[in-house]
Amino acid sequence: MSNVIDEKGATTVKRKKGYFIYLLIILVFVQLLDSYSASYTGSFPSKIIEEFLSGYSQNKADSIMNLSIGLATLGMYFVFFSQGISDRFGRKLMLILTTFGMGLAALLLNFSVNIQTYTIFLVFTYMFVSSDMWLIYITEESDAKHRGLYTNIVMALGILGPIFIPLFRNIFIPEGSEIGSWRGMTYFPIALAFPLGMLMIFTIKESSKFELMKKDAIKIKSELKPKFNKNLKLLFKSTRKAEVLVLAFMSFTLGLNYLLLQMAESFAASNTSLTEDAISNIIMIIAVSIIIAYLVIAFLSDKIGRKFLLYIFSAMLPIGSVLLYLGGKLGSNEFLLISMGMTMGYIGHNGLQILFRIIIVEILPTDRRGTGSGFRAFVQSLGITLGFFIGAFSTQHIGLGITFLIFGIPVLLNIPLIHIFLKETKGTDLTAVE
Repeated sequence: MSNVIDEKGATTVKRKKGYFIYLLIILVFVQLLDSYSASYTGSFPSKIIEEFLSGYSQNKADSIMNLSIGLATLGMYFVFFSQGISDRFGRKLMLILTTFGMGLAALLLNFSVNIQTYTIFLVFTYMFVSSDMWLIYITEESDAKHRGLYTNIVMALGILGPIFIPLFRNIFIPEGSEIGSWRGMTYFPIALAFPLGMLMIFTIKESSKFELMKKDAIKIKSELKPKFNKNLKLLFKSTRKAEVLVLAFMSFTLGLNYLLLQMAESFAASNTSLTEDAISNIIMIIAVSIIIAYLVIAFLSDKIGRKFLLYIFSAMLPIGSVLLYLGGKLGSNEFLLISMGMTMGYIGHNGLQILFRIIIVEILPTDRRGTGSGFRAFVQSLGITLGFFIGAFSTQHIGLGITFLIFGIPVLLNIPLIHIFLKETKGTDLTAVE
């Protein structure tokens, strides 16, 4: 590692190429673990209902399941504080803690004996997933020209995690599987998290831009170790305040639609004649499609920009919710409609989420980047929790399908908001952001 002066006169830390490649590999495994941990519980809600809620009607059981997940999402609010902590004590510490945390959460889920204990242990899963530490790392180690490419390469390779979900589902939850067989789905994050965490302790460095901030190599207006409350107030006094607020609003509506990702499997299992194998095949189609989508993002986000892709994904999510609803109601072409609906819903949701993550760190300076990223994640978590609580009520009375529509269609509001308020951020020099 060496300090150099770039063409704009800013001091930067230059990492050796070999270390940067190694760091990319480590972050791919972190994202693989994160993407699996964030999604795998959504592949078997019908099995949780089968084990813990079999005495209720389908709508009532879905309602209780929504309430369970809604309560568990309270763990997501830890992300808000962990991002602020990362601005104070460093990215490496939080990256390691969240990695170990995902393994511990998976281990605890194995000990669920009823819906109450499952909910409690699911809280720990939501505490540690989607922390964005890997994203902040890659953002702060990459040059502006290739940041989108590196980010989406890590995301696309890391999203292989969901590929393992249908594979493991076929192994552990085949047609006619025993009650409780869903526990096999937790074995992968347990096996990966603990050795990966130990490896990071001894082999990775703190992010280069955080090191420069500590050394005062980059002149910033705040203290060396910024106070969380002060950083939070500064978010709303910056020249990018409108963009921060719009990203927060869109993250909130995106959060409402997390219910679709977690409960679409239960909807397909209870409202169609699809078999377990067919559902697993749909989950495989979703995973492959998401990887292809992220590879496309990797090459387009730095060429045509973030905004155009935001328009596309903002249209895909509501269209997906409509197709999913039709797949459960028409009684024909079930596989086609359900697979298209779930795939478009997943791609739209994940595409918006990664772009929101990228943009929020590109419009804020180093000392506020973690706090801003955490604030966006916090607002999205509010949407997620509220979505499940509303869903617990609406599902019991009008069913999951209509609930998907109620949350999905308003995402179309993103399109005018993006056009009016968001500036293009491709090629942003992070050292020049104030």
